[in-house]
Amino acid sequence: MLLSTALRRYRLAAAILLLGVLAGCASGPQFETLEARIVSEKPVTLPTDATLEVQLEDETTGSVLASSRYERLGQLPIPVNLRYAPEAIVADDIYRLSAQVRSGGRIIYLSPEPVSVFGVDDPETLDIPIETTGANTAR
Repeated sequence: MLLSTALRRYRLAAAILLLGVLAGCASGPQFETLEARIVSEKPVTLPTDATLEVQLEDETTGSVLASSRYERLGQLPIPVNLRYAPEAIVADDIYRLSAQVRSGGRIIYLSPEPVSVFGVDDPETLDIPIETTGANTAR
């Protein structure tokens, strides 16, 4: 009987400890997702070794708040997602998205102008246009 009571107390203590650990994990940083598309005016099929990098930058401070890298790209448009900490967004700062595509160690496409985000007049659907750099990937 005494062993059974001690075992129940041990199980209860373990369950309380586990709940405490899980509650601590739940209070970690919360992220939001920014969705966009990489687009081009002309049809583009990217090389098989191409990689895409998209960045969310605070132009006011020069800091990169989020970055995503993609491989096995295929054809445009390409949907992209960036996870960022919403508490890092300051109302008066200027935020922009940019993209570049690399192949054979060279930048072959890039966004000619960064795309504004989080501003009052910014579009809800975020398209990041890219243009060829003219870099020849043949060696």
